[in-house]
Amino acid sequence: MAITATGAPATGQVLAAQPEAAPSERMHHTAPGRTHLADVPRTANPVASRTGGSPSPGHVMLDALSVETQGGAARPEFPPPTGTIGQPPEAFAGGQVASGGRVGFLGNRGLFDTPFTQANYTAALIRDQQARTLGDVLANNAAVLPAQPPFTTQQNIQVRGFWVNARDFAFDGLYGLASPYQPAVEGLERVEVLTGPGAFLYGFPPSGSAVGVINLVPKRAAETPLTRITAQVLARGTVGAAFDLGRRFGDGNAVGVRINGASRDGATPLDHQRQGFGVLTLGLDYRGADLRLSLDAGYQHIDMDASSYGLVVLPGVPIPRAPKLTRNVQQPWERSDIDQGFGVLRAEYDLTPDVTLFGALGGSRSQRDFFATNPTITGRSGAVVQALGTISAENLQWTGEVGLRGRLQTGPVDHAVALVVTHYGADEPFSRSITAQIRTRLDAPVFVPRPARPTARPEVTTQSRYDGVAVTDTLSVLDGAIQLIAGGRLQEVQRDYARPGGGFQSRYDKAAATPLAALIVKPWDHLSFYVSYAEGFGFGPNPPTNARNAGAALPPVRTSQVETGAKLDLGPVGLTLAAFEIRQPFGVLDPRTLTFALDGEQRNQGLDLNVFGAPVEGLRVLAGLTLLDGRLARTAGGLSDGHVAPGAPAAQLSLGGEVDLPAWLLKDLTLTGRVIYASAQSYDQANTQRIPDWARLDLGIRYSVTANGTPLTARFNVENAGGARYWASVGSSVLSYGSPRTFLASLTADF
Repeated sequence: MAITATGAPATGQVLAAQPEAAPSERMHHTAPGRTHLADVPRTANPVASRTGGSPSPGHVMLDALSVETQGGAARPEFPPPTGTIGQPPEAFAGGQVASGGRVGFLGNRGLFDTPFTQANYTAALIRDQQARTLGDVLANNAAVLPAQPPFTTQQNIQVRGFWVNARDFAFDGLYGLASPYQPAVEGLERVEVLTGPGAFLYGFPPSGSAVGVINLVPKRAAETPLTRITAQVLARGTVGAAFDLGRRFGDGNAVGVRINGASRDGATPLDHQRQGFGVLTLGLDYRGADLRLSLDAGYQHIDMDASSYGLVVLPGVPIPRAPKLTRNVQQPWERSDIDQGFGVLRAEYDLTPDVTLFGALGGSRSQRDFFATNPTITGRSGAVVQALGTISAENLQWTGEVGLRGRLQTGPVDHAVALVVTHYGADEPFSRSITAQIRTRLDAPVFVPRPARPTARPEVTTQSRYDGVAVTDTLSVLDGAIQLIAGGRLQEVQRDYARPGGGFQSRYDKAAATPLAALIVKPWDHLSFYVSYAEGFGFGPNPPTNARNAGAALPPVRTSQVETGAKLDLGPVGLTLAAFEIRQPFGVLDPRTLTFALDGEQRNQGLDLNVFGAPVEGLRVLAGLTLLDGRLARTAGGLSDGHVAPGAPAAQLSLGGEVDLPAWLLKDLTLTGRVIYASAQSYDQANTQRIPDWARLDLGIRYSVTANGTPLTARFNVENAGGARYWASVGSSVLSYGSPRTFLASLTADF
């Protein structure tokens, strides 16, 4: 065995020397054929970026440390449980996705050691694509479809053919902190997408979405000071600016401060629509020898005139051709206002070198005020009826967790154990008033004078309390070549609908256990095979008023997924392939007994293929393909058995790439492109109402230059460059417009 320090690190065999880290973040166990690495300093996050600061006293800073054995490169240590305070996992080759991400309360894990399909999009991708919303980021994922139109106030999505409410997006591993309508992207370092049930890993989501978890990772100050200013322009007149400031202070740069802000205002590509947006976020962190702390806080405001909410289609009405996508059927005087603020404190403390205590406490408050219409297509020629109403609602949420992560050995078996207790609560008073109906058309909207706005009448206050406890053990042998993950979560869900005058409209108090089991086999260092079983659960549907058991509270809806796949790390390129089957019950009214029960089932089977990285210098790829067969079973009277599930396209594709032009042609110029495709989708269970397949082309150009010592980057992007007219999705009975041709330009300066 040889241990060498070199100025040019050997590829694939480098462990960069770092400042002194907490004892629990060093390697302890010596594998056969390797050197003991317990005294090699690690970063505060073992899978984090290896950009270090100044060395602590008594340590010698080496350029790089290479560890080799006579048999070749040593297999990496089985990854210990890691915290989430500090820099997230480093970017993969190409910089568009990360090499790892958060896996619920298990902490950060490497992508190729995670037995699920997960994509972790970086802040660099968000900047280069000029993403304004999470929907813009998620357009890179072939398993995700938007469930709301663009230029709207809410960001619901579909994951593998199942609906996910925007309220169910997690922030730094916790629900109840991100905006329940449209979380801002300016303060995010990562957008992590888990395309499967996540109840075991993250707990019960606020709205009970059972498939898919979007986790938003906040920015942290890096070792290098950052002062970044961006000017932005959106076609038709929206202008804006953003800033990003980061600094580290104190002994060993222990204290970090990261501040992000942005403001935009002006016309959007949609007719008579205007948007206003502002956000300010603060991220503080402290990295001590045994104690690590972080504090995140933020505020954002959104206001829109004539916001698009999608359409409902009456049963039996054929869906007309999509109109010109810049045409807006909403009334010009409609108004939507949303304000949201949040704060969360997180801590990790090393009780021993192998046991870490962690916890978090936070909350958020959001208010929305809508004076708007909800349009319904009532005729095959595009006739539309708009129901005019006022909505006023408040959302007060609080959340927290406390737990332990530890590591131990029993003979040849490594154990990474974790225990967490979680709590979530929310009070949501809701007021509404429906006043009138307006008749219009998709192809020739009819606009009426602004009526007097009625006062919203209080309806119900939703009171939610979710408590859970979860435990897991990750067993590893042969230095991580075989890993077995097993655990379970017990979750109690209470949700009451309180009437304004007292009493309850309904009450819900159910508990359920969600297990997780996974096996990972790595025959070679860079190849892993896995199989996993996970469950999610959400709120059961309410029986209709004509059911014999109307008003009854059904048990939680259990969703199960079996996924098996392979992941290959080729260094500059990563590939993942997964086959999955998801089963989710839905309610059925028996036509003979008029009893409503969870007797129906939707079964989605499919394949996910993802390719990412930089196969050659100057070329970056980010591509995904999802093939889906969503079917209905045990429907009412068997009338829809075997039919295609609504909102489940047979194929989805996202194919993106970036090319740096050679220096002899034009130095520092990058061309970008992306194709997004979705096949036809069914709107109803009978499969009589459908939307056709669609494709969209996005193009871009990026140029970097240094002027007077200041790095500048100019970006220009065109979304839907071909001007395609299409309906994007039909998730949860919402017919969503596609994205119109949209021009975006920005100039960024790093001072």
